Amino acid sequence: MALTKQQVEGFKLFVNPEKGNCAVCHSAPNFVDDGFHNIGLKSFGIDKPDMGRHAQRPLNLMKGAFKTPTLRDVALSYPYFHDGSEKTLRGVVDHYSDGGVVKANLSPNMKKLSLTDDEKEKIVVFLETLTSPVKPFTLPILPHK
Repeated sequence: MALTKQQVEGFKLFVNPEKGNCAVCHSAPNFVDDGFHNIGLKSFGIDKPDMGRHAQRPLNLMKGAFKTPTLRDVALSYPYFHDGSEKTLRGVVDHYSDGGVVKANLSPNMKKLSLTDDEKEKIVVFLETLTSPVKPFTLPILPHK
């Protein structure tokens, strides 16, 4: 199935380092980099936050860093972020557009973006294309003896 014009525009924003900058961590074909990143979640600003990967790899860069998830079937994997703090893809895009909430120890890939509401919506529409249609599963009927 071909992508719509809006979906293609969303993909272009997704891969553009000056716009969405998403592909820096979510690269095709699986839309993941297998890395660990602190993306500036609000929960990192609480007293005694989850330190993420730092517990296994005590490097400064790993404080608050969590594994990048694949974006395959992303429309089905809510709530989003390791702490479940976001319920919509638009909220996720807004978070990244703002450059995160807690700016301490951010991943070097995180930066404030200059996305318009229209551009954010196009990215969401593209992200939805990464979800496969759900096919109903019917259990087979086994023969009786």
